[in-house]
Amino acid sequence: MAEERNRRPRLDDNGMIFKPHRSLTGWQGLLVCLALLALDAWFTVQVARRPLDGVSFLMALAVLLSLPLLAYIAYRTYGAFTLEYWVDRDGVTIIWGPTRHLIPMGDIIRIVRGDADGSRRWWHWPAPWVSQRKSGRFGIVRSFATQPPAAHLLLVTEAGAYSVTPAQPERFLAALQARHLLGRARVRRPLTIRPPLRDYPLWRDRLGLWLLGAGFLLNLALFGLLSWRFPTLPADLPLHFDAAGQPDRIGARSALFILPTLGLLAWLTNTAWGIWQYRRQRLASYLLWGGAAAVQVLALVALRGLGV
Repeated sequence: MAEERNRRPRLDDNGMIFKPHRSLTGWQGLLVCLALLALDAWFTVQVARRPLDGVSFLMALAVLLSLPLLAYIAYRTYGAFTLEYWVDRDGVTIIWGPTRHLIPMGDIIRIVRGDADGSRRWWHWPAPWVSQRKSGRFGIVRSFATQPPAAHLLLVTEAGAYSVTPAQPERFLAALQARHLLGRARVRRPLTIRPPLRDYPLWRDRLGLWLLGAGFLLNLALFGLLSWRFPTLPADLPLHFDAAGQPDRIGARSALFILPTLGLLAWLTNTAWGIWQYRRQRLASYLLWGGAAAVQVLALVALRGLGV
C-alpha cells in the first residue's frame, strides 16, 4: 500500500504528469486560513486581557468553533495545491492531497467533453469543482476539476465517472490514447487510497456521534453558565455543606471551575478510551461516552446547588 501511495510515474516508464488548469482557489483558501488564524489570535489575546464573563466565553467559543472550519478549509486548500493527474500504461491516477484514485486503463469505456449535470455547492469551497455526486447518466461522478463543467473531461467507467480539467486537454487525451494502444504493463483494479481516519466506522455511527456530541455540548454549557454568572457571584462563597446543610468550607469563586474542568477531563478520557476500543467492544464505548455525558449533568446539578 505504501508503494502505491508513493509511486510517481516517470517519463522513462511511459508515464506523464499533467497539472490541472490554473485556478486561484488554492491561494484564496490559503488567505482565508491565514485570516482565520489571525482572528483567532486576536480573540485569544482579548480573552486573556479582559475579566472573565459571558463575553470572554463567547470569544473563546468562537475560537474553538473556528478550528473545525479552519481544518476543513486547510484540507481543501492542500488538495487544491497538490491536484494533478498521472497517466501511464496502467491507467490514470488522480492526486488530491493525501488521496489517490487509480482508474485502470481498461476500465475507461469512453471520454465525454463537458459535464451538463455539473454543479457546485457553497460548502465545496475552496476548490468548488472538487466533489462527489450522483448522476442519472454516469452513476457516481467524482469531480477533481478546477474549471466550470463546460471544460470538464469525464473519464467514464462502468462504476461511474471521474471529472478532470488538465491544463493541456488535447495533450492529455493524446497521452491516454497512446498508452491505451501500448497496452497495460500490469492488470490493475480500481483503487482509492486515503487516510485511514477517513474510513473510521465511527463517522457513520449516529448513536456514537450523538453521545460524544452530547457530552461535549453539556461541558460547554457548564463553562458558559459559570462564565456568564461569574461577575455576579460573591468573591467568596460556600463550596461544601455538612450533614445539617450548613457550609463547612468557604472558598474563592474561581474554585467553581473545578467542576466543569473535571467534567472536561472525564469527557476527554472517556472519549479517548472509547475510540481505542470502538472496533472491539462498541457497547463499552457507548457506555463510556454516555457516562461522560452523565458526569456533565451531575456537575451541572452541583453548580446549581452552589447557587450558580
